[in-house]
Amino acid sequence: MWVTLGPSSRCPDARLSPASPSPARMLLPLLLLPWAWGARTASPPLPPASVTLRLLQINVFHNTSSTDMEGMALLGDLETHSMDCSTCQIRFLQPWAQRGLTPKEWQDLELLIHHYLFNFNRTVNRIAQQQGMAYPFVTQVSVSCEFHPNGTSRGFYEAAVNGEDFISFDADAGTWVARQGDKLALYTRDLLNHERSTAITLQFLLRATCINELKSFVRYGNESLERQERPVAMVFARAPPPAGTPASLLLVCRVTGFYPRPIRVAWLQDGEEVGPGGRLSSSGILPNADLTYQLRSSLAVEPGDGHSYACRVEHSSLGGQSLLIPWEQSWGWGPGLAVGITLGALAVAAVAGVLWRSRRRGYQDVRPGESRA
Repeated sequence: MWVTLGPSSRCPDARLSPASPSPARMLLPLLLLPWAWGARTASPPLPPASVTLRLLQINVFHNTSSTDMEGMALLGDLETHSMDCSTCQIRFLQPWAQRGLTPKEWQDLELLIHHYLFNFNRTVNRIAQQQGMAYPFVTQVSVSCEFHPNGTSRGFYEAAVNGEDFISFDADAGTWVARQGDKLALYTRDLLNHERSTAITLQFLLRATCINELKSFVRYGNESLERQERPVAMVFARAPPPAGTPASLLLVCRVTGFYPRPIRVAWLQDGEEVGPGGRLSSSGILPNADLTYQLRSSLAVEPGDGHSYACRVEHSSLGGQSLLIPWEQSWGWGPGLAVGITLGALAVAAVAGVLWRSRRRGYQDVRPGESRA
């Protein structure tokens, strides 16, 4: 599954291939692995939901003889493996990530990766030199396969240079597609399409090897994939504009601590869902440090318009139910006002506690048979 990781001249086995590489030679050795044909992983059951295995790489080409590489594998949104060329060893980031292959099979795969990285590195440098590309430059590659409960699957290969889309592989047609119209992208497309064996090999790796490995990892990592964390939500309004300013009030629904990633957040006005439009805005789903997610959704309203508003949150951890968090317009909630009310309540509680203790001591000082004026 690590076929797509990027090149580095610092990998320990870079000396393995003195000959000039071709694109096909970079991929074909991986088919020598017996388990690549799916013999070991044909038995796992279908996953209950759609799941994706993604391989991401970043290569920094400093010059023709110096390249840094980092790569990672993600199952769904869980990072399962990583590799960089400080050691060029596969690191297993989940307790179950090493299962599915034996230690010897992982070792064989790692050796072939080193061979592939060296050849890939030389090919990229050859293209850069022939086309007069200036160093340094960065390449980014995303390779993924997704599998659905009905048994269908799809594979993707997309590459970028210096942060801009460069070339992609159409797994159905078996051809490379230039994502830019410049000379470099067209040259690379034609070079890769000329190597028909490369396209056939990549189709097989996306449709068979990647899918088999995906199903194997789903079997062993199912508990991690099915983890459920309930969202916590609150609604507040940003401070209203100064008097006489014709500006809308912004209601904010903050939802955090949920897992898995898919979630739906909607605003209700008088019980009816607010449709898409300029009144709505969202931060998008962002990661938290504890491997959960957060999101903010905002709705612009007119102060004192007389409508009722609520934020509705739907998530798989809620068991088919939803969270409904109303905004109390009469309270004029805002972060500053909420803090002020909280501090005021604490102050009242503290004063009440002091008076109660003082009164209790006064009664304890009265002896039996005596009275206090």
